[in-house]
Amino acid sequence: MLIVTVCVGSSCCVRGSDELATKLQQCIEREHLEGRVDIVGAFCMDGCSQGISVRVGDRQFSGIRPEDGESFFYREIIGNLDRDSLVRAPNREIVL
Repeated sequence: MLIVTVCVGSSCCVRGSDELATKLQQCIEREHLEGRVDIVGAFCMDGCSQGISVRVGDRQFSGIRPEDGESFFYREIIGNLDRDSLVRAPNREIVL
């Protein structure tokens, strides 16, 4: 399982970390990746001055904005999964 950690510390929360986590969860559900990708929260990931911090597996990102949630998902989360093992919705391709 790929763990995606979104900072929910006060600075990131003010910048929209809850909204970002919701968008990422919607993408997980849309692509039927429940059980393959999990979103969790963490307090202060030491990137407060750079914007919302997100960790995908062992890779850390800072400055992610809620409005960039979907593009971040397809670039960094889908891109981190094994292409051959993705579950695709019927009659739908995942664009990488």
